[in-house]
Amino acid sequence: MKRITLLLIATIVLFSANNAFAQDEKEITPEEYAEKQVKTLTTKLELSESQEFYVDSILTTNFVALKKAIEDLQRSGMQDPQTYRKCNEMWQEKTIAAMKKVLDEQQFIKYLKYMGKGKEYKKGKDGKYYLKSELKKK
Repeated sequence: MKRITLLLIATIVLFSANNAFAQDEKEITPEEYAEKQVKTLTTKLELSESQEFYVDSILTTNFVALKKAIEDLQRSGMQDPQTYRKCNEMWQEKTIAAMKKVLDEQQFIKYLKYMGKGKEYKKGKDGKYYLKSELKKK
């Protein structure tokens, strides 16, 4: 959870950097960030071509929307970090809900684990993920 939270906060910082240093370097766009994530997820989750297409669409759409929401908060003068965190969490939940529709059960659990969530799942001896409560019954 900490890893993904730090990753998302770092993403927000990258998106919102407006100082002279950031202008000298190429700022990563939400589309580029989504592309990198799709490549990583394609490998980790063994996505089919159609799944890869949907994951790319979901991530690109949601990262662009997250950037716009953050920019809107900045323009409005919002300075409360909690507000930015809530905005980020809202888009993260939308992404997770959309991914659940595209991925099969095992892929979705792997995705949750990758995101730092899914702590209620554990890998069984057969290599598949199960609820920890189910593994205790076996």
